[in-house]
Amino acid sequence: MEQNATISSTELVTLRKAVAFNDGFNGQIDNQDSKTFLKNVDAAQSKISQYAKMLDSLASTYSALGDLASYDAVGSFNTSFATFYKDSNKFLQSVKTGYQIPQETASAVQAGGGIVIGLIQAHEIKDASRTIRVMLQTIIPIMDDPNTETLLLLNKEVTTGMIDQAAVTLFSCGVYSYGPLLDDLGAAFNLKSNSQSDAVVAKNANLQRGLRNVQIELANEQSDQMKASYDKSVAALKALVPLHESLENGAPLNLDTVLAVTSELQTIATKLQTTKGE
Repeated sequence: MEQNATISSTELVTLRKAVAFNDGFNGQIDNQDSKTFLKNVDAAQSKISQYAKMLDSLASTYSALGDLASYDAVGSFNTSFATFYKDSNKFLQSVKTGYQIPQETASAVQAGGGIVIGLIQAHEIKDASRTIRVMLQTIIPIMDDPNTETLLLLNKEVTTGMIDQAAVTLFSCGVYSYGPLLDDLGAAFNLKSNSQSDAVVAKNANLQRGLRNVQIELANEQSDQMKASYDKSVAALKALVPLHESLENGAPLNLDTVLAVTSELQTIATKLQTTKGE
């Protein structure tokens, strides 16, 4: 079963180098398939980065919602929500060509060329909650769409396989040493590699397979963490909807809950922010 994940900016540079090396080594410089592959990688990274930016904007909106409950901060909320609305549209348009969240979906009205949420008084939280909830209920089904996940997340086996192929080729040519990896494995037992270690590994196919598997596992680790962050972000968005429904049914706004939501969204956004957004 294929697994998908985003990769860090450092891994992205390594992946580009690995693809270039593999093509050069195999006499396939300017390989069109490789160019298409890297173009798709860039597109996926750009989309996930915009998604992270949207989550960060949503976190700011929740922070402003908390301010709204504490003191007259209508302007702050309006500004934060307008940014969230803009970033949401930009992200959704990257995964669904031509998609536009209707302004009426957010119950917004045009005023002076900008989006202004219809809040009657600073302490009327229900209207603010409703605007966020409707936006969430627009975004969540799109995030649940398998086609969206395919656009955002890379095939982990392919990306790690490209890097592993280059590393294995170089080691087979006698360029690399498995010493650091052996030292890492032996650290818990105070064991270190020696000057003969690479020669022993080179003659033992079982050792080579074992160490390559460790190498692949290390490469997969960060990708697994990024995939987990993506899944957690979608689950977090879903969990917010009942909170808003409760607010709209008259429950008081718990500022501790707002702070917790804001912190979680910012943490997830940071983990997903693999490349610099536009």
